Amino acid sequence: MTKDNWTAWKRDSHFRLTEPSITIYKDGITFNASLNKIVDVSKFMNVMIELNDSDNEKATKVRCVLNNMEESDSNFKITRSRNSEDHRRGFVSCRNLIQYQPKLKRISDKKRSARRIEVKQFERDANSFVFDLDPCFELSAADATGLPTLGGVYRYLDGAEIVYIGRGKSIKSRAKDIHRGNWKFDKIEYSLLSEEKEQVLWESQFLDEFKQEFGRLPRYNEQAGATVIPLN
Repeated sequence: MTKDNWTAWKRDSHFRLTEPSITIYKDGITFNASLNKIVDVSKFMNVMIELNDSDNEKATKVRCVLNNMEESDSNFKITRSRNSEDHRRGFVSCRNLIQYQPKLKRISDKKRSARRIEVKQFERDANSFVFDLDPCFELSAADATGLPTLGGVYRYLDGAEIVYIGRGKSIKSRAKDIHRGNWKFDKIEYSLLSEEKEQVLWESQFLDEFKQEFGRLPRYNEQAGATVIPLN
């Protein structure tokens, strides 16, 4: 008779629930229990939300500063529940921000585990924190003419299939490469990144994730002989 080997079942989640984090919804942002404890949400009425770039599409970080100043266009009210069935503390209703900021909007469309983002305390202020907006191909164009001359990472899609992932100092110039004239695709999605180091890192990460999922590189990356750059 085989002896039972009892093993605890672990939830299907890559996320560390004990770490301070926020979750992005279509209508607002919630603070998890760990973050609630760190910033002591009960002491504050509102939160000012700031982006690290005046150009909305170039923003890569969000800073939240909890305060008791008057509610305003940039100072959002903190409520103690998201809805009548949700009794979690620390919900910030900011639908207009999420719909206006392309990275936040793209994140809000993902499944719940992908909408959680770990946060970092800002300097020594216990009432403020920062979270990163990782590139998520939140912008798009039908072809090269609609692309910016700025740098970043991008991908070509043929229907739902990702057929190429790349980077460039000028996304538009790369897309106009004569060798891509016969490529079959419906649209080009991209994220703006000014630093070449970040472009290289994220291109490598996206290619690596694709290869892990499908066991190969995207169609036109394979034809171009692209290689995945190790991140560590």
